[in-house]
Amino acid sequence: MKQPVHDWIRAHRRLLAGAAVTLAAALCLAWVGYSLHHACKNVSQYEIVHDAYVEKQGLYPTDPAAGLTQVLRTEPGVTLYGVRLMFVTGGRVAQGSLTVQLLSGETLLATSVSDMTALLDGAFVDILFDRPVVMQQGQAYRLAITAAPAAPEDAVGLVYGEGAMADPALPLADALSPDQPGRTAALQYITNYTGTRFALKAFAPLAALVLLAVGGGWWLLFVKRAKAHWSFAYLAALLGLAFALVTPPLAGPDEYVHAAGAYALASQLTGQAGVESAYDENGVYRSQLAMRACDAPHMRAVSGEIGAIAYKEMADGLFSAGNSGALTAAVSVRAPYNVQPVQYLPQALGMLLARALGLGFYAMLLLGRLANLAVYVALAALAVRFAPAGKNIFFAVGLLPMCLALAGSLSADTAVLGLAFLLSALCLRGACEQRAMSLGAQACVLVLAALLAPAKAIYILLVGLCFFIRPENLGGRARSRAYKSLVCAAALGGWVLANGSTVAYMFRSVDVERLTLALAPLAVLAALAAMAWLRWRKSPAFRRGAVIGGAVLAAVLAAVAVWVAGNSGEALTPEEYAAGIQPNGESVYVFSAGYIISHLPQTFKLLANTLGRELPTYLQGLVGALPGEPIVYGLEISWTLTLGLLLVLLASCLRRQGQPPRLHGRGRWLLGGVCLGVTALMVLANVSWTPINSATVFGIQGRYLLPVLPLALLLLGECDTVCLKRDSSRGLRFCSAALAAATALESLVLFATA
Repeated sequence: MKQPVHDWIRAHRRLLAGAAVTLAAALCLAWVGYSLHHACKNVSQYEIVHDAYVEKQGLYPTDPAAGLTQVLRTEPGVTLYGVRLMFVTGGRVAQGSLTVQLLSGETLLATSVSDMTALLDGAFVDILFDRPVVMQQGQAYRLAITAAPAAPEDAVGLVYGEGAMADPALPLADALSPDQPGRTAALQYITNYTGTRFALKAFAPLAALVLLAVGGGWWLLFVKRAKAHWSFAYLAALLGLAFALVTPPLAGPDEYVHAAGAYALASQLTGQAGVESAYDENGVYRSQLAMRACDAPHMRAVSGEIGAIAYKEMADGLFSAGNSGALTAAVSVRAPYNVQPVQYLPQALGMLLARALGLGFYAMLLLGRLANLAVYVALAALAVRFAPAGKNIFFAVGLLPMCLALAGSLSADTAVLGLAFLLSALCLRGACEQRAMSLGAQACVLVLAALLAPAKAIYILLVGLCFFIRPENLGGRARSRAYKSLVCAAALGGWVLANGSTVAYMFRSVDVERLTLALAPLAVLAALAAMAWLRWRKSPAFRRGAVIGGAVLAAVLAAVAVWVAGNSGEALTPEEYAAGIQPNGESVYVFSAGYIISHLPQTFKLLANTLGRELPTYLQGLVGALPGEPIVYGLEISWTLTLGLLLVLLASCLRRQGQPPRLHGRGRWLLGGVCLGVTALMVLANVSWTPINSATVFGIQGRYLLPVLPLALLLLGECDTVCLKRDSSRGLRFCSAALAAATALESLVLFATA
């Protein structure tokens, strides 16, 4: 007897659902490919050669069959796909055919034949050759423009400039009277061209990656039922590679700065020429970076270009090989400020491999990105592996498009994310599990704290998570205190060395000498208090008095510090304030510790205004809905995807009904304090760079809170208001991957069509 159809469907429902999901992904990819094909075909890049002309002043050939000739300027190494010429047709639609030939001497290099009906009177028209031509040094190039009009009145000429508007080196002449040129045609070079099928060819590798991620992720999660960290590693690797291909060269957040830092470190590792850094006349920290000749034209001091041409240039140069490794060029770049070399080590090693193989700039950039991605995948997967509670949280946060976009770029923040996730997971493991913490885990926490604290100043409070670890898991209270003190000392030492100058700048307006004199008597009181404690510490009355006296002393200390900081010469006269306004409207004076304390109402107004205006933008930046450098490009992913990402994050922190709390009371206060402290430090750091006449805080981005996002979600999940009836871990994890893939595809469309 045959098995009923519904029984067969039930037995294979996971595979059928996976096939349906893969089919849906294929349909989405087909739609994206269709959109890219129509938006990116026949896109050209222009270079102005001659734009000094009188509009519609046209030179008509005496004989259309003989035509006109225009000499071209030779630009060695430039690929000429065609030219743009401005035609005049006497205000009518001309009929017939137009032929433009590119000649070197008498040698025909390329030809373009077009219908004269496409020529608009007084407008530039693209003339595309049948083959691209690379201009060579020492060769002379010219255009021969001829026409075959359908009727004598179908006259076609070229707009030109003459006299002072003509370029003697670029003469335009009638072929029958070449002795009196004195004119130069309105001319532009077409230096790049996407053609009709470029978008589909370039999109094919990304489409394959997305299909592998979606289909393979379904199989791992629902059929194979693989462990969380293996599924995460697979999905993060494929989707991170997708983001590495989607983000145009040097278009990631501050990627041009990180590219310079990684390149300089790569040179230093091999003992090659280093980098000379200094502040320029505008106060920008710049470097003269020695680099290979093949890299110099592409390295820049601003964010990279976006659009179809940017992808075309990357695709054309991706397989360049045989380049010299000698650092014969020097380029002025933006130097990274206060970034530790270890944060650039993966990217530098990837770049070194490309340089050793003689690969070009774009391949070097991609290898640097992939090395950065590999480190992130390893660290984040370990965090998912070791997290005793909230694996869904680490899984969902780790697959956020913002995390994957940073990992798929040269950003130094990638290492910070991975270190923060793993440190949080290990400390949570030591707090939630009732078993001894291995020596390897203890050493790992110590190393992570020592690396994370100096990497970015605001994240030093994450080191406080070590106090979350149970003392009995560290061998008792005495060993626990010693170990935690060692962790804090290692982190604090590196933090002071790396960020001491920054902190000093923030407190530049505080009168340190006056503060020292005001607090000096307190040192004597502290010494006397210590002596009294040693003498009468067993007396209950003395202990109560000591607590009260300590509280009073702390209050006096705080009051004195606030008073001194608030009266340290931060007041500006109206004349000083007016003189400090720059041409862009911003003041040269910025908030400092002293100014903040002495202008508390203004500071509170600034913070409230910032929160009211920028909160949606911060949420977009947190999940990765602002592709590339937000300040430069202004691209936005649809709010449908943004809300989907936020909902998945919220769902990932929910507990099942009846599941006990994951955190004890003291631990909740500690995690909350760490989250609030990091947020406060982030705001304070950005306020310190904000002009005093600004309406909002300058420089805050949602992605800065990614390292503490798992902790905030863990705290949110302790609320019992909303709970899950059953385990939905695999569905949530797949939704995280699917939304990240959809964000990558929409980012590609936004980048390509900008």
